[in-house]
Amino acid sequence: MNISNFWKSSFGFSFFTLISRIFGYIRDLVFSSILGANVIHDIFVVIFKIPNVFRSFFGEGALSQSLTPSIIEAKKNLHNFLNQIFTMLFFALLSFVVFVELFPELFVSIFAPGFQADENKFLDATKFLTYVFPYILLISLVAFLGAVQNSKKSFQVVAATPILFNLTLIVFACFSEELSLGVIGTAVIVAGAIQLLLNLYFTSTLGYFPAFTKKYDTKVLNSFFSRFFPAILAAGVYQLNVLVDTIFASFLISGSPTWLYLSDRLIQFPMGLFGVAIALVALPDLTEQLLNKNKKEFRKVFIKGFSSTFLLGLASSLFYIFLSTQIIQLLFFRGEFNMNDVEMTSLSLVAYAYALPFLLSSKFFNSVFFAANKTKFVLTLGLISLILNLVLNYVFIFVYDMGHVGLALATTFAAISVWAIAIIYLFSLRENLTS
Repeated sequence: MNISNFWKSSFGFSFFTLISRIFGYIRDLVFSSILGANVIHDIFVVIFKIPNVFRSFFGEGALSQSLTPSIIEAKKNLHNFLNQIFTMLFFALLSFVVFVELFPELFVSIFAPGFQADENKFLDATKFLTYVFPYILLISLVAFLGAVQNSKKSFQVVAATPILFNLTLIVFACFSEELSLGVIGTAVIVAGAIQLLLNLYFTSTLGYFPAFTKKYDTKVLNSFFSRFFPAILAAGVYQLNVLVDTIFASFLISGSPTWLYLSDRLIQFPMGLFGVAIALVALPDLTEQLLNKNKKEFRKVFIKGFSSTFLLGLASSLFYIFLSTQIIQLLFFRGEFNMNDVEMTSLSLVAYAYALPFLLSSKFFNSVFFAANKTKFVLTLGLISLILNLVLNYVFIFVYDMGHVGLALATTFAAISVWAIAIIYLFSLRENLTS
C-alpha cells in the first residue's frame, strides 16, 4: 500500500465511521430527550459499559490488533488458522456469557458498586445486564470477521457495521410505547445479530466462511497469542479507564454517569473518525514493511500516521475546549435534558478534551508496536495507565472533591503520561524496527 492508497483507505473508513457517529448522536439525542439524566439512563450507560469493556478485549480492540498481523504472517494453512481462532473464541465467549448470566449480581456489584445503596436500582441493573451481555458474543464474532476483512485491506464494511447498531436502537426507541430497560436490551441483541449476519455474508464473498475445528497447531497459534494477551490490556485500556470512571461515578450524585457518558461519546467521535481509522488502516501496511525490512516505506507510513493523528487530535481538542457549552447545548438541550445537565456535561467534556492529541496518536503507536511484535511494552503501558487512572480518580474524588470532572481529568493525566513514555520508547527503538 503506497501513501495515496493509505489515505484512500483511511478516508473510506473515516467516511463510514462519520455516518455511524452521526447515527450514534441521533441515538443519544433520542435517549437523552426521552429519558434525560434519570435512573434508567444511568443504568443503561453504566451497565452497557460492562459488555463494551470486554468487547474491547475480545472484539475490535485486542482481537483485531493481534489477529490482522498474524493473518498476514500465516501465508500457509490460513483457513485452518482462522478456524482455530474462531472455535476458541466462540466457545470461550459462550462460556463467559453463561457465567455472567448465572451470576449477574456479582458483575453489577463489581462494576457499579454505588448502585447497591438503592435496592430497586440494583435489581433493575442486574436484570438489564442479563438482557444485554450476550451482545459481547455477537459483536466479538463481528470483530473476528472484521479482522479477516482488514487483512485483505477491505475496511469499509466493518466500519459501516455500527450504523446498523445505532439505527436499530433508534427504531426501537421511536416506535416503542415506553423506552424501558427491557426494550433497550432487546434492541441491543437484535442489532448485534444483524451486524453479525452482514459481516458473515461479506467475509464469505472474500473467500472465507468460519467453521469449527478439532485440530489445533500450536506453532501456527504462537504468533497470535504472543500479541493477543498483552493486547487485552493495551487495546482496552481507554475503555477500562472510562469504566473505572463510571464505577466511581456510581457513588456520585444522580446524573453523573450520564454526564460522563455523553462527554465521552463526543471524545470518541474524533477517536473513531481519525485515530482508530488511521491506526487500523496502517496496521497491515506497517506489518508488511517490517516483514520486508523496508525501512524507507515504514518511516513514511509512521510519519504520516503520527503527524496526522496528533494534529487532528489537537484540532479536535481545541474545538471542544472553546465551544464545549455550545456543542452540548446544540446537541442535547431538549426534552428532559435541562441546562444544568448541559453545564455538567460540558465540564467533563473539557476535562476529557485535553487528552485528545495524545489519545489519537497513542492509537497509532499501538499499531506500530503490534506490527513490530513489541507486545510486552504495550502491556506495560496498559498497566501504567490503569494504575495512574485509579489512583488519580481516588485523589480527585475523595481528597479534592472534584466530582465527575475529576474522573475525566484523571483519564486525561493517565493518557498524557502513557503517551510520553511511548514517545521515549519509540525514539530508543527507531533504528532497530526494520533492521
